[in-house]
Amino acid sequence: MPPKPKYTKDEIINAAYEMVRQLGEESLSARNLAARLGCSTAPLFTAFSSVEELMGRVKEKAYALYMEYIERGLSMTPAFKGSGLMYIKYAKDEPKLFKMLFMGKGAETEATHYMPAGADEPLVRGAVEQRYSMDTERARWLYNHLSVYVHGLAVMFAEGRCVFSDEDVDRMLSEVFLALKKEVERNEKDN
Repeated sequence: MPPKPKYTKDEIINAAYEMVRQLGEESLSARNLAARLGCSTAPLFTAFSSVEELMGRVKEKAYALYMEYIERGLSMTPAFKGSGLMYIKYAKDEPKLFKMLFMGKGAETEATHYMPAGADEPLVRGAVEQRYSMDTERARWLYNHLSVYVHGLAVMFAEGRCVFSDEDVDRMLSEVFLALKKEVERNEKDN
């Protein structure tokens, strides 16, 4: 009978996640993680076929936390603004995870969106469609424009270079949203 593994997959994922959370994704290597766990690299490669596979699990865990933030934002009023505020809060609270998910080489962002076009895009866009009675095309236009603005603020926070208070960010998002909403309404009248 083979010996019992020293660490479970979940323990390895959690250790790797905490390493990335504290030091950034570039810190994750088999050697560094083994040193952190106080073992050889063998247990890591018993549980995972590669560091890339492990990194994929770390990203899943980071994205799950991100989705908790977005869901919290969607429970705010208005939900669309709440999701933007929580995207920025995630960048502020978890800068290394934010950078890995949304700024790194392997960031999962499609070219047509600055906020991820994953599971949250229809949720956030849907909040606009419902609250402001917009069709999908107009809501997507608004979402894309605000995504650029929100992402820019989030990057500033993730980089530790943001000079705006939470109150400033809240006000600024409202101002930009209202300006863009006026543009949508103006275009509706012209058509």
